Order: sequence, then C-alpha cells, then structure tokens
Amino acid sequence: MEEISEGSTVLPQEVIFEILLRVPVKSLLKFKCVSKSWLSLLSTPLFTKTHVKFSLHNPQMTDYRLAVVATISGLGRFCHVYSMGSENTCVTMVKLNCFTKSLPLSSWILGSCNGLICLSSDSFTLMLLNPCTGKFNVFPDLMLRNKGGSGGGGCYIRYGFGYDASVEDYKVVKILSFAQIEGRYENMVNVYSLKAKSWTTIQGFNSSYIKAKLGMFANGILHWQACYNHGLGAVWEIVTFDLAAEIYGKIALPSYENEGVYWTLGVSRGYLVACCNYERNRADMWVMKEYGVEKSWTKLVTISSPVDGRAYISPLFVAENGDEVLVQHGEELELYNSREGSLNLFKDFPSGDFRQVQVAAYLESLASPHI
Repeated sequence: MEEISEGSTVLPQEVIFEILLRVPVKSLLKFKCVSKSWLSLLSTPLFTKTHVKFSLHNPQMTDYRLAVVATISGLGRFCHVYSMGSENTCVTMVKLNCFTKSLPLSSWILGSCNGLICLSSDSFTLMLLNPCTGKFNVFPDLMLRNKGGSGGGGCYIRYGFGYDASVEDYKVVKILSFAQIEGRYENMVNVYSLKAKSWTTIQGFNSSYIKAKLGMFANGILHWQACYNHGLGAVWEIVTFDLAAEIYGKIALPSYENEGVYWTLGVSRGYLVACCNYERNRADMWVMKEYGVEKSWTKLVTISSPVDGRAYISPLFVAENGDEVLVQHGEELELYNSREGSLNLFKDFPSGDFRQVQVAAYLESLASPHI
C-alpha cells in the first residue's frame, strides 16, 4: 500500500474501483488526469465493461442523452446532442456541444447500445461513435447484391445494431428483404462482427413485411415491427433476432383494435416499449415489464393527438414513474404529460422545415468503438 503522508495511506485499488463505478462519465474523463494509475484503471476494458453493466442495472444513477440527426430543406444536415434525465418525475433536456467535426454529412442513425451510436456514412461505410468521448471507428458497409424474387416486388433494406455479451462483440445486422407472393418476404441476413472486422452471411428467414427500418436492441435481442395484410385486415407482430444464438423469433404485441393501426417500437431504460397509433387521433403506449413474457405488456398512457396519417408517434424515453413520455411525432419531438393529459412540442428542440429527423437515446459510457 503506497504511503502518501505520515499516518495516511491510499485506498485499496478494489475500493477505488467500486467508488469510480458510481461516478458520472463526465467526471471520469477528468479523473484520467489525476494520476497515471487512475488513467490506467479507467482505460482498462474491465472497468469500461463493468461501468456499462453498473449503469444499465442502476438507471436512477445513469445519465441518458439524446442524439438528433436532422435534414433541413436547402440547408443540409445538422446534429445536436442533448443531456436528458428524469428529475422529480419530470423529463429534462439540455443542449450540449456536439461532435459535428467527426460526423459525416451523410450520416444516418442505425441504432445505439451501451453508449455507442452506429451511423451510416459516405461510400458504403458505417461509423461507430461514442458521443461522450468523441472516439469513433469507421468500417465497411455491405454492398447490395441483386437477387431476383418470385414476387418481383423489389428489395428493402433493414438494419440493427447491438451487443453480443456471450463473445463481447458489437454487431451490425443488415437484412435484405425480397418480396414473394401473397405478402410474404424472403430475408437474406448479413452480420458484421466488430471483433472479426468482417461481414458474414447467415441463414435467412421468411416473414411478413418488416415495417421498421431499424431494429430496437433490448436484452441481447433486436426487434422490428412487422405487418401482414389479409382479407380481415392487418396482423402486426414483432420479429426478433438473438445476436448470440443467431435465432429468429416472434413476440406478440398487446391486443389492439384492428381498425387502421400502425405500430412503432422503442426502448427506454432497458424496457421494450410499443406504441399503437390509431387513425382516429389516438395512440396507446405499452411497456413489456418482464422481457419475453407477453402477459407482462402493461399500458402506460393513451395519447390523444391530431394524427394526419403520415405522422406516427414513436416512444423515445419514459420517466421513471411513467408520468412523462418523450416521443417523436413525425419530424418533431413532443413531451406527453399524463397528469395533465397534454402533448406539447419540446421547446428546446429546434423547429424548421425538416425533411427527415432521426433520434436515438443512449446512456453515457466510456465504451470504446474499437475491440
């Protein structure tokens, strides 16, 4: 044990480790300058992984943020980052300085996990970025190969990004969906391993039409909402892909009125959230309290809003007690207050002639975009 002054000693390393796990990332970045030993400790993969796990299991001590990438007609793209939290049952957001110098102009968010955001980039490349540390990693996207489908309905591309804890590897999933007959689709699936630095093609699957362009990551599994139309109306379900086992599956959505609905998915504080948009100006939001248990779907709120058929509500972040819900409504961010029954534009989010807006919630972490 190292002596620092007469009658005093430094704390054991394991005690320092446990204390630093509870310190916000912003402070940890400053603490790297305290000493060489602290720099070494905070830079180890063990501390980084343990800190992420601690943050995921202690949401009340975790700082969440919101990354926004938007396109304004005639002005190109811009990116903003917001610090987001839930204090005294209220969702708060503060605009922060951004990492725009590192961000390609053609960027498009593909997903977030463990504090890392996966984005598209120029010339068939992808980027993995930690907005908190500013570190990023660029790697190749998979070139699309033409494949004829018997249905002749063309090809649709879907993405997903998540973490395979079984091998400690970040993975990007790219699904090529080819229309077949009677509203069914054949899906070719490719997976990029950050550890192996390569794409592989795995066994595909058949499904209904996958509506979601991006998969939502929760509990080691990616989720896309999908829909199959038949004579009696549309049947909605969640298509899943387990990153570790590479197994496809389905999760039933909560019961809904089959009268012109559109489902969207989100993840908040590790929970899978589903929102059923009805054409008659309302949306029901549900949370899966116990993952994989379909009976655990619990309705959070019913939001009344003027839906014009083109602007659907998607869940972004739910306050700890569920009283306030941050949603994306078309190209705007809105905050729903269940106590007042109000849905209002988020005042700190810039308005404009947006053509496209993408938003991803993420937690602060020291996770490295390199393995």
